[in-house]
Amino acid sequence: MKTKTAQTRWKQVLRAIDVIAAKDQLAFLTTQRISQQSGISDGVLFRHFSSKEAMLTAWIETRAEQLRLLLDAMPAGRGGLIYLQQQLLQQDPLLSFLCCQPMDTPYLRQALDASRLQFVNVVQTRIELMSSTPIGITSDVLTDHLMQSIYRAWNPDNNDRDRQKERLMSQLPWEKNKPNDTTFPAPEVMQRLALNDSGFVFDPVNGKSFTANETCIYALRFLQHSNDAEALLVAISRDFEVSQSDAARDITEFSSQLRKFLQ
Repeated sequence: MKTKTAQTRWKQVLRAIDVIAAKDQLAFLTTQRISQQSGISDGVLFRHFSSKEAMLTAWIETRAEQLRLLLDAMPAGRGGLIYLQQQLLQQDPLLSFLCCQPMDTPYLRQALDASRLQFVNVVQTRIELMSSTPIGITSDVLTDHLMQSIYRAWNPDNNDRDRQKERLMSQLPWEKNKPNDTTFPAPEVMQRLALNDSGFVFDPVNGKSFTANETCIYALRFLQHSNDAEALLVAISRDFEVSQSDAARDITEFSSQLRKFLQ
């Protein structure tokens, strides 16, 4: 049984690794970095852990068990997936555990990947058991969409992650937005944009212009008739022969840029 001091040191080390993982710098982890982040000297660290790998093993085992308990507590149906998203977004250590780049040590990477795979498999099973999902979209695509959305809500380099987090607190990624949180402007707003086949886009209201690629022009013309993000996802996936997960990611990024352009 650990002494009170040992337990305190153990928690300090795990929290230090959490902070480093949240910055997506786990691949560059060193004992010195853990020492600096935790405020524990190298000498004291090695009284409680035999190596850096031992510290990472403790971190993986602890966070994997917490993630397993979260999955066990997840209710059935849509509400369960919403609950899961909410809990992850409110628990930064688990979110980073799921999303950060893994460490270089092979056996540690395998342990981390195994826990993540178990998470994905449980999520996909829950989606398969849902009574209502988008017609024509398979559970593996929806699972990938959910995981990509969670990643974007975590990604420290994503300037739109706060909005992504807010959306996932009440909706599944593939669900249409609420009327007061529309992904795309209404068709009447989109219709004011002047488009041409060379990719030039001009907004006569705010005077802004930009050049868009073929896919963006396709999306803009689609949105001049409908702001149904799900229908746009299906259309782009079909007409440009890309996976729906890739299309979903691109649509999310496109909508963010479009909102800034129309401000």
